[in-house]
Amino acid sequence: KKMQKATLLLLAAVIAGVAATDVVPELSTVLTATPDGPVVFFEGFRKGWEKAWTNSSDAKYDGEWHYSVDYSEVKGDAGLKMASPGKLHAIASKFVGDLTFKDKPVVIQYEVKATSGLACDGMYLKLLQDVKGGLDKFNNDARYTIMFGPDKCGGTDKVHFIVQYQNPVSSEWEEKHAKEVPFVAGGDRQTHLYTLVLRPDNTYEIKVDGESKSKGSLLETLEPPINPPKEIDDPTDSKPADWVDESMIDDPNDKKPGDWDEDAPEMIEDAEAVKPSAWEDNEPLEVPDPKAQKPSDWDDEEDGDWEAPIVPNPKCKAAGCGEWKRPMKRNPEYKGQWFPARVANPAYKGEWKPRQIPNKNHFEEKNPFSKLTPISAVAIELLSVSGGIVFDNILVSNSEDAAAAFADKTWGARSKLEKAKMPSSGGDLTSKVAGFFSKYSDMAVDLFRQHPAAFLSGAGIAVCLLIFLIFVCCRAGSSAPPESISKKHDITPEDDDESISSSDDEGDEPAAATRKPAAKPAKRTSRKD
Repeated sequence: KKMQKATLLLLAAVIAGVAATDVVPELSTVLTATPDGPVVFFEGFRKGWEKAWTNSSDAKYDGEWHYSVDYSEVKGDAGLKMASPGKLHAIASKFVGDLTFKDKPVVIQYEVKATSGLACDGMYLKLLQDVKGGLDKFNNDARYTIMFGPDKCGGTDKVHFIVQYQNPVSSEWEEKHAKEVPFVAGGDRQTHLYTLVLRPDNTYEIKVDGESKSKGSLLETLEPPINPPKEIDDPTDSKPADWVDESMIDDPNDKKPGDWDEDAPEMIEDAEAVKPSAWEDNEPLEVPDPKAQKPSDWDDEEDGDWEAPIVPNPKCKAAGCGEWKRPMKRNPEYKGQWFPARVANPAYKGEWKPRQIPNKNHFEEKNPFSKLTPISAVAIELLSVSGGIVFDNILVSNSEDAAAAFADKTWGARSKLEKAKMPSSGGDLTSKVAGFFSKYSDMAVDLFRQHPAAFLSGAGIAVCLLIFLIFVCCRAGSSAPPESISKKHDITPEDDDESISSSDDEGDEPAAATRKPAAKPAKRTSRKD
């Protein structure tokens, strides 16, 4: 009975272990989840989404937006795609009510995927102030309060966080940039999550894929700072003509020694060197390989005259070959160019700085968070060289916890599937299989030690056979990605705008008849041209 009980326990452990090895993430939440808490704005690009978005009427924004279904590993997942490589795109959506900055945090969060990789592409959002004349008049001159998101082009590789802030004294608007921001994620063509949190205590935090990457303060880590300096340089002040700002000068009393030879070479021949007796003056440094043989299938008419590969001359190994020259050595008489000694300048007055005057535009705001201009819309206004940038699940909320919980249901579930479908290295598979086999084979050995007779009678052997069969099945099935589910069957958006069209990512690929055939491999690489 003890043996039977132990066998059953081992079988249960094996089955449970297999079940835990390849759990398919719950994906229905990716397509159906909605954020909880105080939601200011949410766009999951589901049925009817196009009614809430407006294209810019500015002629320079000729890039098309596509409603991209199945853009991710989750079947039925849809997002808004910049579909015109090399063109400007602009689209915006208005909030139901303006977002004001008072006593609650503000969370700006969205998902983005570079389906074609990244070359010179922006993927950031603009949180607009009131757009005069309507959203169709929106362009790059429209005033925004916050610009947030990744941007990669040339030397730029950062997640922007920019605040447009109005000086209450001069009424001038100025961009305030976060000093330290993370690098862009997205070149791996997976979906990435970007989150900005602004808090009433004037702190902010930037997260990428749910991990905190940068923290700062509206009062301390923006450049230029929110509060301008009390004093500034006097623009009318200039350095006096007789001002001396060189702290060190050549010593006027220092003279070059009479025996200083500036023309002496740094390196000279070693006159004491002697040519080795085994030196081969008439031997070349390289010769055809005497051991090489022409391939049996070599065709002189097709492949040309065969030539043996060139190898170092073995006769040169002992001493050397070719013309012998004396080696060079450092010249003991070399001194180089002479320079006079440097001494302190008696006329030095110090570094000149313009005099300071009061800054007429100075102000001091201790709580800039509360002074941020209300937001009325979210906009995407970008140039994409690569094209194929897909936006999804744009959320503006007043709850950090609710935004994080929503991200777990959408980006979190999708990310697990995307990572599972990435090509895994052989080492990862080997470790997984070896770990499985080691764990349950050890359990079988322990069972044998406790009940050797009963184990050999048949029950234990059956358990071992079961472990082996499950091991083989797990290994064979590990290369097949888990199936995704489809629950977004009703996504059939109406095309109310010419530049917003319904498109499936699969349909963006060239038809089979138009694809170029793969290049044939070369017959051989050793052929002489």
